[in-house]
Amino acid sequence: MDFMRKTLSQVNVQENTLYDIIYDLFFYAELQESEDDIKNGMVCTLEELTAEMEAKYAR
Repeated sequence: MDFMRKTLSQVNVQENTLYDIIYDLFFYAELQESEDDIKNGMVCTLEELTAEMEAKYAR
C-alpha cells in the first residue's frame, strides 16, 4: 500500500487520464519487482536464457 501511495504522489492527476495512472502504477510495480529480483539474486545470463529458450522451443 505504501508503494501505491508513493507512486500516486508522483503522478500529475490533472494532466493524466485514469488509463495513464493505471499504466504508471503497473510500470512502477514491475520495476520494483525487477529490482527485488536482482537484489535476491534471481537473475540469469543471456547465454542461460538463450539455452533455455532453445530447449523449450526446439523443433
